Amino acid sequence: MLAAAAIAFAALLVALVPSSLRITRFEVSGAQAMTDAEVVSAALVRTGDSFFSVNTSRVRAALESDPRVFSASARKVLPNLLKLAIKERRAVATAIASVDGRPAAVKIDAEGVAFAAASADEAVALPVLSGLRFEDFRVGARLPSSLSSLLASLGRIRDEDPLLLSAFSEIRVVRQSKGDPELVLYPMSARIPVRAGSDLSAQSLRSMILVLDVLGTKGIALSVEELDFRSGTVVYRGKEDHSG
Repeated sequence: MLAAAAIAFAALLVALVPSSLRITRFEVSGAQAMTDAEVVSAALVRTGDSFFSVNTSRVRAALESDPRVFSASARKVLPNLLKLAIKERRAVATAIASVDGRPAAVKIDAEGVAFAAASADEAVALPVLSGLRFEDFRVGARLPSSLSSLLASLGRIRDEDPLLLSAFSEIRVVRQSKGDPELVLYPMSARIPVRAGSDLSAQSLRSMILVLDVLGTKGIALSVEELDFRSGTVVYRGKEDHSG
């Protein structure tokens, strides 16, 4: 009789345990632009999947294949919980690309990944990178490696003082036959373009803004055609060249 009871109990465990050890709960952390539902969908795990069949390495890889995700991790917690943690890509600029046959602003991160469409507010708050050409654009496309220095510098500026990026409406990339491209920056507060090298910094942007403010205060901004910060010495050009 005891043997029969033991067999019956074992059979009950076999019947019940597999059904209880299934993923029915998700805990998402780190998501800001993405919703929890979007993160779970990107993980390629469905409610009801067997707890032991879910491979966390594959879940992480699935999450990181989403262009919006910079890095991710996944952890299972008995009996039915899957914890998903992500770090999203953060935009340093936008670029104009053809999306579904129409021009649209897309967000670019410090690694040069065009990872998502930009909202109207984001498009205003970030400078547009112009002078670029996307061939067969798709979300997740990367900008050329020749722009790595520029994009990395924009990432450092964003981390130090993100408001500085919103002070410029456009950064035009001027390609050179050799070496890194040069830049022409268009400030929001003045109609004077600023020429610079490809390695920007928070300090260089502050210097540009300060010089523009001084020119405006002195009432000579209208006579200045362009500022040149490439040499380390500020040069301003109007009808005649002057050094400052």
